[in-house]
Amino acid sequence: MKVSYGQWLPHHDAPFFRRLHLLVAVLILSQIINSNFTAREALGEHSLETLITWLHILSGLLLIAAGVIMLIWMLVQRGFRWYFAWLTLDFRGIRNDVVQLTGLKLPQAHGGGIAATVQGLGVIALIAVACSGGLWFLFNSTSLATPDLTRRVLHWHKFLTTFVEIYFYSHGAMGVLHILLSRYEK
Repeated sequence: MKVSYGQWLPHHDAPFFRRLHLLVAVLILSQIINSNFTAREALGEHSLETLITWLHILSGLLLIAAGVIMLIWMLVQRGFRWYFAWLTLDFRGIRNDVVQLTGLKLPQAHGGGIAATVQGLGVIALIAVACSGGLWFLFNSTSLATPDLTRRVLHWHKFLTTFVEIYFYSHGAMGVLHILLSRYEK
């Protein structure tokens, strides 16, 4: 019997979002791995470090576009309140999910719930990191900003990356856990 791992992945009903989701995941993983081998000094050189730095920059610029497309698609499909109900001080979905979790039951994804809130925050963090990296690249490549401002933007880019990394690993772990629990329930 042939096993299809694609059946384990979410978003069967939305193939575009599924592909976009996988593209973003691969690009983020690439960014996490290659960020340790980048150097702003390498931009004017001809070395492996230069190639890796340019790969980081170009995939980061691609992540700006992919993140914005993902956010627009999410908002068009489900609306602002699905992902950001907490901004309107509506915490009912989160409260209901916490009650279910304390009862050792895995809540289903729904508007205003923990899963939707975390997804919305994750996409916003992704866009913030990618845009701050793009802004640093713009400032570093031109004379639009002082060296001090350019360094501060790079600092913020690195700081915000922490949130995307936490989201990436926890989102992946929760996805695997959800798949395993769903398969166990069946």
